[in-house]
Amino acid sequence: MKKKWICFVAISLVVTMVFAQTEEEKLASWLKKYPEADTNKDGVLTKEEAKAYQMKLQAKEQKEELPAPTHADVAYGPDPMNILDLWLVPSDKPTPLLVDIHGGGFRGGDKSKISGDLIKNMINAGISVVSINYRLTEEGLIAEGNNMYPAPMHDGARALQFLRYNAANYNLDKTRFAATGGSAGGCMLMWLGFHDDLAKPGHEDPVLRESSRLQVLAPRGGQTSVHGPTLFKWFGVNSLNLSRKEGVIQSSTVDDISPKQLALGLDASPITHLTPDDPPIYLYYNSPNDPVDETTLWPVWVHHPMFGIKLKDAMWYVGMECHLEYKGGPTVTDFVSQQDFIIRKLKSLPVEGDTEAKKWKTVGLGQANSMGDGEAAVPKNGKFRVFVLMGQSNMQGAGRANELEPPYTEKHDRIRIWANGRWEYFVPTHRFGPGVSFAHQLAEYWPDDYIGIIKVASGGTGICGFEKDWSFERAELTYDGKKGPLYEDLMNAVAEAEKISKPEYCGFVWKQGGADGWRKELALAYYDRLNQLISDLRTDLGVPELPVFIPSYMDDENLLKAVLANLSEEDLLNAKKSAGESPENDQELLNAILSFMNEKDASELRKSTGKRPYITTVIAAQNRAGREIPKVTTLYPGRLPIGADGTHYSSQGYIMLGKITASAIEEYYQAK
Repeated sequence: MKKKWICFVAISLVVTMVFAQTEEEKLASWLKKYPEADTNKDGVLTKEEAKAYQMKLQAKEQKEELPAPTHADVAYGPDPMNILDLWLVPSDKPTPLLVDIHGGGFRGGDKSKISGDLIKNMINAGISVVSINYRLTEEGLIAEGNNMYPAPMHDGARALQFLRYNAANYNLDKTRFAATGGSAGGCMLMWLGFHDDLAKPGHEDPVLRESSRLQVLAPRGGQTSVHGPTLFKWFGVNSLNLSRKEGVIQSSTVDDISPKQLALGLDASPITHLTPDDPPIYLYYNSPNDPVDETTLWPVWVHHPMFGIKLKDAMWYVGMECHLEYKGGPTVTDFVSQQDFIIRKLKSLPVEGDTEAKKWKTVGLGQANSMGDGEAAVPKNGKFRVFVLMGQSNMQGAGRANELEPPYTEKHDRIRIWANGRWEYFVPTHRFGPGVSFAHQLAEYWPDDYIGIIKVASGGTGICGFEKDWSFERAELTYDGKKGPLYEDLMNAVAEAEKISKPEYCGFVWKQGGADGWRKELALAYYDRLNQLISDLRTDLGVPELPVFIPSYMDDENLLKAVLANLSEEDLLNAKKSAGESPENDQELLNAILSFMNEKDASELRKSTGKRPYITTVIAAQNRAGREIPKVTTLYPGRLPIGADGTHYSSQGYIMLGKITASAIEEYYQAK
């Protein structure tokens, strides 16, 4: 029998069904979840068997009593459900905090369901723990009713703000907050982790002036989207089954969906709020990536690893740190477990008040920090040739360190990278870009010299994010304001490096451009901004003729061919006419076509250029820099191997790009 969902809450995931389960359905669901409860093994779970097994589980839980909280049932807000339990680590210094958010479909659950082992493990690691209650809904997260979205999420935010406001009383380090939780709790903590800060400076309630941000995320079985059309697309289905009972279909539909429900579902989805400056995450799902169809039971698809796979794809695209563990999936090599991830990540964050440490824990220097392999001595003899690398995701790199082979997995006596506020050996442990093979090849080219890398890179960042004359407003043109001034990150590293070593700056490598291909005004201003960036860097490094190397996608000849291949004869004729005089060479023709195309609507341009309608103008600007700015070389690596995401290079692609760039530098110095 099919039932039509009365509203969009059906697709909204985590929320349990509006329709009450029959006793038969509940027993069938229990049998599937706890087959050992069927004591006589006849394939049917009776009410008596279920009660007996429930008592057995309760007895087991009672044996695993929770440690007594330091503070119990602390009110953090005005609602009776706004209470928390807090386990504090005895310490003479402020401690990091793990926030546990219970699951239950936003309709049930309680803070007492926290794992006793989790508390003990965190306390032993010097991490305080809190478990929170929050307002529960009556009909589901985005169904009309009491405490619907965003009430539960705002409760979670207020709990974080309350704990920060009282950080001194509880001896907490308000700059080191992590969160974990299952199902609905996992969904909530991801929403909090990705959403813009809900702090309200100057608010009459001082609690609400505090930050709602998290620094480490560790959800279990969490939903990354609660938006119906998105779920249909991810699972490749036209409907999803809301039943918990095998053989029963209760299909969800979107026939009666309202615009309000659509908007709520989209805004309640954590992935909607994802930006490149969001914290690292370790997702865990206790199920395999099996296909989902219209008959798949609700408990299966609502905790499916597809939620994690799609989030990891999105984070990979912009070079963010995301670890995903699910049954039968790839092994997470960087951490022993999710708890290991929580502990190590919290311990790696700078301690509150340590301004020197914070200087190196920035978005721009983040990946470089993960590539260091321990402090390395600075060279006492020979030249210390330092190269500055900057750019977005393909400079940051999406290569997998576990796919590297020697010599890139070994410490090199003469290769250094600026990591964690010091010179370290250059051995990636997580992701890598072109810098690894680049440094090794140059170390071979200059066998008597040291090679140093200072890298500032961040996925998806526009050139305004790298400007010396940085402003939040300009950086926000490509949604990069929260990353902070990346040029300042670079110059902080330069200043500190010069205190402890004698670098000779031998080159600047710039791999960027995609983020500026989205908007016309950004693409048209790209050449001038790149020219200014190069000029500022040469001045601030004290090297007026610092050689610059720009790996670009294609030279003007191939760019013209690509443009012509997607241009109609009519548009070509109009482009030539718009130039006034007939173009006398290919360069003039390319300029005329680009000028004509830039006057078109972006949606029309996307038909021929793809999702970045003005990327051809950015490429042309990079090529122009190689022609017109002294000591600038634009190089063309050609088509390099692409990774599984279809956008970034594969590990082999990054190795090739590094070598090609190093070869261009060798040619420059040979000619010099």
